[in-house]
Amino acid sequence: MIRPAGGDADPNPVPARRSSRVKRFIAAAAGATITAASLMLTAVGPAQAATTVHTYAPTGVGGGTTTSPDVASTKYQVQVAGTPVQAVQYTQNGHNFDIARFASDSRTPTITVTLPSTTIDTVNVYPARYYPSSSISVSADKHTLTFQMSAAAGLNQAIVMVNGDSTNATGQPYLAVVNDPLEDPAQRPDTTSAPDGSGVNLQTGVLNFQEFAAKYLAAHPNSAAQKAPAATTSSMAGKTVNGTAIPAGQQSSAGSLVSASSVNVRYPKVRAMAAGDVTYALQAALDTIKANPTALNTLYFPNGTYVWSGLLVNGLDGGKLKGGKLKIYTDEGALLKNRIQAYMEAFEPAIGIINSSDIEIDGRGVFDGNGVANYNASSSGDLHDAYRSQHQGGVMVMHSSDITFNDTYERNAKQWNYETHSANRVTFNNIKALTPYRQPWIDGTDFASGQDITANGVFTLGNDDAFASGHYNPSDGFTPLATGVWNNFQLGTSSADVQGYVNAVAAHDTVADDLGFDNYHWDNADSKNISVSNTLNWSVAAGNAIRIGWSSYGYRLTNYSFDNFNSVSPAAGGIFTHNSPNPYPRIQSIVVKNSSIDTSRFTKGPIGLNGGNGSTQTITADQQATYGYAPNPDGSGAAYTYTRAPIGTFTLDNVWFSQQNTSSSLNGTTNATLNNIRVAGRLVEYTSQLPLTTSGIGTLTSTYTAANGQTQNVRAGALTSGDTWVGAWTGDQTKNNSSDLTLITRNTGVGLMGEQYTTGSGDGKLSYVQFPLTSLTKAPTQATLHLTYVGHRYSSVPSTDTDQLLVQPVSDTTCTGGGTSCPVNTMTWQNRPSFTATASSVAKSATFTLGSTLVPEGGGTHQGNAIDGRDITVDITSFVQDAYAAKQATLLLAVGNAGGTNHELRFVSSEGATGSGKLTNGTAEMAPGVTVTP
Repeated sequence: MIRPAGGDADPNPVPARRSSRVKRFIAAAAGATITAASLMLTAVGPAQAATTVHTYAPTGVGGGTTTSPDVASTKYQVQVAGTPVQAVQYTQNGHNFDIARFASDSRTPTITVTLPSTTIDTVNVYPARYYPSSSISVSADKHTLTFQMSAAAGLNQAIVMVNGDSTNATGQPYLAVVNDPLEDPAQRPDTTSAPDGSGVNLQTGVLNFQEFAAKYLAAHPNSAAQKAPAATTSSMAGKTVNGTAIPAGQQSSAGSLVSASSVNVRYPKVRAMAAGDVTYALQAALDTIKANPTALNTLYFPNGTYVWSGLLVNGLDGGKLKGGKLKIYTDEGALLKNRIQAYMEAFEPAIGIINSSDIEIDGRGVFDGNGVANYNASSSGDLHDAYRSQHQGGVMVMHSSDITFNDTYERNAKQWNYETHSANRVTFNNIKALTPYRQPWIDGTDFASGQDITANGVFTLGNDDAFASGHYNPSDGFTPLATGVWNNFQLGTSSADVQGYVNAVAAHDTVADDLGFDNYHWDNADSKNISVSNTLNWSVAAGNAIRIGWSSYGYRLTNYSFDNFNSVSPAAGGIFTHNSPNPYPRIQSIVVKNSSIDTSRFTKGPIGLNGGNGSTQTITADQQATYGYAPNPDGSGAAYTYTRAPIGTFTLDNVWFSQQNTSSSLNGTTNATLNNIRVAGRLVEYTSQLPLTTSGIGTLTSTYTAANGQTQNVRAGALTSGDTWVGAWTGDQTKNNSSDLTLITRNTGVGLMGEQYTTGSGDGKLSYVQFPLTSLTKAPTQATLHLTYVGHRYSSVPSTDTDQLLVQPVSDTTCTGGGTSCPVNTMTWQNRPSFTATASSVAKSATFTLGSTLVPEGGGTHQGNAIDGRDITVDITSFVQDAYAAKQATLLLAVGNAGGTNHELRFVSSEGATGSGKLTNGTAEMAPGVTVTP
């Protein structure tokens, strides 16, 4: 269901978190603008100091390129603090998003979005936790919306969905707003051109790649430099694979260059390079820097378009350069776009840092992986099944250390957006991955393996997991011994294609030779100290929010921490860990805090924790020697076993789930702690709000912070899933009061609870409270209803008068109006559950005095009133036991009072206990609830 704009947002969000401590300054004033639309607002954003807004230069324009490939949005007109900012369409594979990006000196600018051709019926801004409906205004003509970016969110981005929501049902394209900090001028190199026009300035230390590449290609045209692969003896020659013998001396086919427009090109065929392809020029530029280590240390890309096989840096030690670091800087209008890759099995990520160290990549240029075209086998690219091609992502850091990314934009990835493999000390600051397409394997960040990996400020649009790790060897499907490769060439059958198989092996070996390691050794060490903070992630159609431990090849995964991690619309699950497949991953510690996960598309609980059960796991000698499994700790290479141990520590602290789903599972954990969890905007105080199934848990602590600041244990039982009161007075009989802040009872004396009253001038009132039972795994031995007493109506009634609550289970399918449906949200006195109360059918509270707290008549006049605060309890054990035995999903209770002249009593409703419009003196603990003893 589409909620009103931000309607389930957290009323008490976490304090503001900054995604960057570095204040950025404006680097250049350039960029396309759009005409500002006149605004007719029902409300305006709060007053603020003047905001400096920097619009980015058009992507790809410069160096002889005069037109950007980006197309302006036809749906959205965006202003930031009054400055027009262009939104750009992302339409490579569907049209899920338009994206408006800019830089400013404010983390909380006012965003104004006009939709000239769209009537705004609903608005949702994400992360929903930080954007309640009250934070968004819509113009009277319903064509303009305004909101202020949330300080509490601590993010540089927000996602706007008009006439749609995170279920991706309608309303696309959505709008992504990217508010970068102003750029630190210290990041920008000295761009003074070399006096000789070569692009190599030995005085400033900067190699201007645009100038360098022009000179290089003029002297070394690709048409002369590119050579077809030569035939080579296969690494599988003389071996038997799946029953098929590969002849000794078997060679791959001799290669050939084919037209760049050819589709499904397989090695050793290779597409001919375009004249302007700067792939070879890049390697020459890097060689030039390495050859002048005391003079050069910066590779600079001015505004313009560069087409190549990606920014591949292999075997470069930046520590040997002047200043101890290679700096790569892209101007904000630079477009660094991958070509259609050389052949199906080629390895050409948008950025590949391989076997390198001490490198820093800065600037707001856009790295475009051209992934949709590369994987469009029907018209322009190649088949991309795992057994036919190498895995490759947008940004890949492999076997490298001391690497930093600042402000990097990557879009249209071929597979994962940002990933690490056996990397150490890698830092990602304010990175963006813009791939909102149904591409396969489009994770947001996938730190497959690594140590001391830090990501602070992450925005990703993808089609799979927002974050994943422990997914070792993602390209093991394309190895000489992979089953898929055998089957692809029918090895072991009478129609085995030996030559085709040998050519595929040659394609694999070519990449392995270039990288310096084969596909089974992309990941070859334990992972530890992986920290992700201040993130916003969106997924098209698949994936989990956080997924850890798939196929980790026996390595350990230790110390994962997530802070202000926000995931929108994953479809598979929330926080998920694996205890399979073979071999079992060894996960030590996971901490998630101050985070939010949109669960609107889930079909299962938001938590799926799966740890070890104490059994043993064997890793064979062949697995170690051939397939890249974790080696025997004694170095012998012999088979060894280890214990499938539970996850050591699992902590969720101040984590927000947008909706309730089916039960979550906690399995195989030594210490699990859940504190201040929120579901559907409400603090979890009862186990029914976040139902759990558990096994193999050492210690489970589930707590929340009460309104008095004290830590309380989450109570076994249920918070109400709906409540209302109905009135017999003529003016009340047709009203539904399920959104009222209190529940009211008043006994007319017609029937034990006044439930038999039909006509006359009586002013009887009954309340109805419903509770879920799905979290129960057995009938409880004790069940108690809790209602918080507010006060009574009449000053003429002595405070010492006493009364009792009367409670009876009822059905909302047998109604006073003669119908079969009278649910809480539509119930009135005329159409409510029909029942007859008797002395034996009701449960009674203990007698209590009415007290001195008075609450006047009326729906809204009591909002600021004092609250008596007493917890009035009723033993309803038999009601719950009977409902459980009958396999009821819910229990609906009618609540009245025993009576007394002018005894009109009020109790806190669920709406009065929490939410932006709650009772002023109400607290979350005051909501109706049922506690149970197993």
